[in-house]
Amino acid sequence: MLVCRYIDEGRPRYGRLEHSGDGSHVVPVAYDPEAGRWVEADGPARPLPELTLLPPAEPSKIACVALNRAPEGHVPDGSGRPAGAASCAVVLKPPSSLTGSGDTVFHPGSAWELTYEAELAVVIGVRCTRVRPGDAARVVAGYTCANDLTAYALPAEDVPGGAARTPYPPVWAKHFDGFTPLGPWLATDLDPADAEITCAVDGETVRRATTRGLLVPVHEVIAAVTEHMTLLPGDVILTGTPAGSGPLSPGNRVEVSIAGIGTLTTTIGKPEERQCEG
Repeated sequence: MLVCRYIDEGRPRYGRLEHSGDGSHVVPVAYDPEAGRWVEADGPARPLPELTLLPPAEPSKIACVALNRAPEGHVPDGSGRPAGAASCAVVLKPPSSLTGSGDTVFHPGSAWELTYEAELAVVIGVRCTRVRPGDAARVVAGYTCANDLTAYALPAEDVPGGAARTPYPPVWAKHFDGFTPLGPWLATDLDPADAEITCAVDGETVRRATTRGLLVPVHEVIAAVTEHMTLLPGDVILTGTPAGSGPLSPGNRVEVSIAGIGTLTTTIGKPEERQCEG
């Protein structure tokens, strides 16, 4: 089943995608945490083209697993890194970094090198803590495409007028608004152990890999994150990029595709087009 989040009469809802000879429609559903599955909900079906889609999650936190990629030419066999909570470096991103498919994310400026990271994201369905690897699937509401955008601070000598600049600490690399594009919808029946991930920039494929390339597989990632913190319904885990990252510039169009889910599209905007609020 594919499940999207959308605006219906001014409020967010979830719905399953249904395809027929009349086109694609969205039928309302809700997640039942006791049953551990999506169930039918009240409300009319809506034509998909008429809906405004939202990111398919409402997280209180976004946990990113860093350095979960095998070296070039190495196929993980369980010996590359010990399993368990201590083996995963986890970085938290704020909910304000979330954005949906088709949205524009603004480049932070000349002091930063912006990069893409195409990943499989896990959306949690129930409150959970200290989940065993063998039980990980039971706490998952669905899987979706993610682009874990990251901006590395450039050395002062590489930045125009940078001699007088104070270097930015690395902690800011993932925290900019919009730096977690997610979507376009959730897949509930995906096998996360062997999902093909493709990243294209301006129509050219720049990365292709599968989740078999992760040092710590997805079910163990869920166990490791919940060893450190309690996860709530809607929380998101970015499981790591199996194919590596690459640079982005204003004007680039990035597409992250995962077989069995779909394609997440993001356009990189110019830094001067960012609006100030407050």
